[in-house]
Amino acid sequence: MPSHLPGFEYDIFISYRQKDNKGDHWVTEFVNALKSELEATFKDDISIYFDKNPHDGLLETHNVDKSLESKLKCLIFIPIISQTYCDPKCFAWQHEFCVFNKLAKEDQLGRDIKLNSGNVASRILPIKIHDLDAGDKALLENELGGMMRSIDFVYKEAGVNRPLKSADNKSDNQNKTDYRNQVNKVANATKEIITSLRNPVTQTTRTTNVRPTARPSRNKKSLVPIIVLLVILSFFGYFLYTRLSPSDEEETVLDKSIAVLPFDNLSSDSEEYLSEGITDQLITNLAHVKDLKVASRTSVMVYKESTLTIDAIAGQLKVGYVLEGSVQKAGDNLRISVRLIRGNDNFQKWSETYNKKFSDILRVQDEISQSVANALNQILDVSKL
Repeated sequence: MPSHLPGFEYDIFISYRQKDNKGDHWVTEFVNALKSELEATFKDDISIYFDKNPHDGLLETHNVDKSLESKLKCLIFIPIISQTYCDPKCFAWQHEFCVFNKLAKEDQLGRDIKLNSGNVASRILPIKIHDLDAGDKALLENELGGMMRSIDFVYKEAGVNRPLKSADNKSDNQNKTDYRNQVNKVANATKEIITSLRNPVTQTTRTTNVRPTARPSRNKKSLVPIIVLLVILSFFGYFLYTRLSPSDEEETVLDKSIAVLPFDNLSSDSEEYLSEGITDQLITNLAHVKDLKVASRTSVMVYKESTLTIDAIAGQLKVGYVLEGSVQKAGDNLRISVRLIRGNDNFQKWSETYNKKFSDILRVQDEISQSVANALNQILDVSKL
């Protein structure tokens, strides 16, 4: 069964590592549950590519790129993110995840689409079945170019990190998630994306020819009070418009504004001070940039570990740009990734990764602030530090 949109082979492509489907066949059970949920969510059938072959359906003599080229032409790509999936040597990671990420950015739809609700979503819909190591999370976010937002199927209790099963009681799970409800979330997210792709929001004006009906003639004098009233209402409406609508100056102020979100800590919990310190220093340094409005630390800290989209956060904080990033420390080595994102459309304007020594942390903070200021200067024409 073909996709609902011409030019695409499938509606959904399920990507997973074969070792994650051994034993209790978790992936197969999830796909079957998702198919049932989709049947109850969509009026028409949804096509899914799910390869049960233990060798991914491809032999050593097959051309991997050409064999997967048509299969990866799908509307939604669902990777099953496990402790072993994020591996450059993994077939699914190398030939499916990374390839789809590249293809989706270049096709007619784009990887990130605007939903009918006004929010923005990615056509990559990750299903996470394990809490990930810091290195795996960094690899994922580096490939995606931003934070990974996933629907989690993780069962957690002391010393346990495994996929959530249908028989699990959510009251025993530290994450308090229910298997059926999570499957329903996947189906609803799929419906929202496919519906927005099939029926994109457009503003159209419909013109109809209306035959004028005969009206009784009026005395011209009786029209004078009506004309005077219309003139008064026009002046009053113009006055309200000029007072309440945003001026060019106000829009410029919004454009030249930024919020530094709390940086993600990819190290151990004991290193939390590091990410918070870098966030604080960046806010302080950027506050010295002339003509740049910077959201306060108090206002941005409420978004720590928030699942809101960037455009939603930017709208609530009334800023034009958002700076997000992550910090990872291993011994004396320090890696800091920074991304500057436009708030109204989630478009990434600039990014940089810094690999430094922890002993140079103060200099690194200043260097990052200067780099951000330089990027803002080119984009917004603001003064440098």
